[in-house]
Amino acid sequence: MTNPEIQADKNTDTLEISIFEVVGFFKKYLPVLIAAAIISAIIGVAFSFLLAKKYTAQTILLPELGSSRNNSFFSMALGAGADPSGKLVPELYPNILSTVPFGQYLLKTPVVDQNDVFYPTLESYLTRKSSKSFLSGLFSFGKTSKEETKPKVPNPKIKILSFDPKQEKMVMAAKNLVHATVGTTDGIITIESEMTDPVVAAMLVDAGEKYLINYVSNYTISKTTQQVEFLQKRVAEARRRQQKAEYALQTYRDTHRNTFLNVARIEEQRLQAEYVLSEAIHSDLSIKLEQSKIREKEEKPVFKVLEPVRVPLAKSSPKRPFIGVIFSVLGLFLTLTYIIFFKEKLHKQLV
Repeated sequence: MTNPEIQADKNTDTLEISIFEVVGFFKKYLPVLIAAAIISAIIGVAFSFLLAKKYTAQTILLPELGSSRNNSFFSMALGAGADPSGKLVPELYPNILSTVPFGQYLLKTPVVDQNDVFYPTLESYLTRKSSKSFLSGLFSFGKTSKEETKPKVPNPKIKILSFDPKQEKMVMAAKNLVHATVGTTDGIITIESEMTDPVVAAMLVDAGEKYLINYVSNYTISKTTQQVEFLQKRVAEARRRQQKAEYALQTYRDTHRNTFLNVARIEEQRLQAEYVLSEAIHSDLSIKLEQSKIREKEEKPVFKVLEPVRVPLAKSSPKRPFIGVIFSVLGLFLTLTYIIFFKEKLHKQLV
């Protein structure tokens, strides 16, 4: 028999023995593995009762989409996230609710918890139980960080946003409490917040909805609003000019009522022309101002609330069946590993 045939027989024998060993192994330890999986699942479910219950509040909005909805990626690349009509594309809405200004806005939002306790700001609600846990206090006993003892105070002369370490943590925590998602096909906006208090979660979703609508509206009509403000100033100036020209004309007529000199008539004609011009300018600017105000209202985006925010009644987490399955799989894996490497020591037989 040639060497390749011997090698093939050895490989065949090893493969057959391995299969029998695997079958015998599972027959021997199958009850143990099942028991380990069940016990681990029970431990996981019991552990889930130690986790805090959380409630998810949400609202669903349908925005007014621009004409370039299908080409939103191209418009974002060229137009800084806006379509040719000057509107923000819905794909950027989640980014608006993940910014530092939004975190600052949330921290200043008043909230009421499920026990009807009023908090003037979300920051006061989050810091109502600012005491350290037992474990953190045990490990940090006798140790104080320099950041806690000497917080960095921003320089008021520098017009740049700056926080001390505590404020930085609060802002980052606040902006992560509300999340927004946009449907890729329908453009529907979903705003969610998961908190241990269902009432606070609903109030944060409502605050996020108002912030998003105001931000998008202000962005969309910002150019028209600036034009309205500019025209309002010009109209006020034109009105003052018209009143001044009218007063000068009427004053001149009163003082030169019985004058028949040509020079007096020329001056009166000049004052009359100045008054007519100022009146025309005021009238033209007033028309443009009214047109800009109408355009400002027309360009304001419309958001239709498909699903209003409400206080959730059922908890969203912890999901006990899922935790039980995870613990069961983990317990099964650990038990199998222990049997293979420590009890049967099969890894030594394979060497």
